This record gives sequence, C-alpha cells and structure tokens, in this order.
Amino acid sequence: MYSGIRWYSVITGEIMKKLALRFAWVFAGLLLGLSAAAHHNGRTYFDYDASVEHKNVTVVSYAIVNPHGRLAYVFIDEAGNEVEWSAELPSANNVRRRGLGGELFKPGDKLAVVSGSPARSGSNFMRLDRAEFVNGDVAEITGENPGVTRAGSR
Repeated sequence: MYSGIRWYSVITGEIMKKLALRFAWVFAGLLLGLSAAAHHNGRTYFDYDASVEHKNVTVVSYAIVNPHGRLAYVFIDEAGNEVEWSAELPSANNVRRRGLGGELFKPGDKLAVVSGSPARSGSNFMRLDRAEFVNGDVAEITGENPGVTRAGSR
C-alpha cells in the first residue's frame, strides 16, 4: 500500500509541476500581450476627441519607416512665427497599402491643410488624419477610404 501512495504522490507532483509551468507561460504571454496592446493603443499618446488643423504648410521631411511613418512640416502661426510640427502616420506597410508611398510628400511641397489628433503631451506632434494639397488633391491617412483622392475625381 505504501508504494501505491508514493506512486500517486510522484504522479501528482509531476502533474502539478507541468501545470505550474504552463500557467507561468500563459501568464508571461498575457503580460507581454497587454504591454503590446498598451503601446498600440493610439489613445495613450493622442487625443482622438480633439483635432488640430494647420494651413499653408511646407513639408520639411517625409519618411516611411517602422514602427510609424513621420511627416515634419512648418507653418506660420497667427503671431507670424514659423512653427515646426511633426505628424505620425501608420506603419510603413499600412502607408504603402493605402497608396501613400514614398513620393507622396517631398521637402518643399506646399500643403493647403493638414489635420489630425494632437499629442496628449502638448508637444508639437499629432497623429495625421488628412492632408490637402494646394491643387485640391486629398490624402486621407485614416478613416473609411484611406488613400489619395485627386481633385477632379470628387
């Protein structure tokens, strides 16, 4: 009878070790997943309930890079000062799939309007939603129909 109890204890111990190890892996996976979800939640960095719009913008640089593309631009504020801002775009893959490739904006390009969600930090930074060119073309970065709409096709 003693050997039966010992066998039961050994088997139960092994099962508990395996369960504990599996639980540890699941828990670690959940923690990593939550961390990634927090990083990929734009509301952490941007105020989607607010909007900022700048007019008569000049492109400084445009980069399609990972993890997020970037548009840097300048404009003249109401006080007559030149102000530099940056705008975040989706990942390089998403930008390209939306038809917003590397030649969309070039340094020196003039844009009639850029708009997006401002950074929660209060810095000169936004999540770009839309850019309108002086010729009337519109680049929708987010929304239901992202891509470029030519002025004559609306």
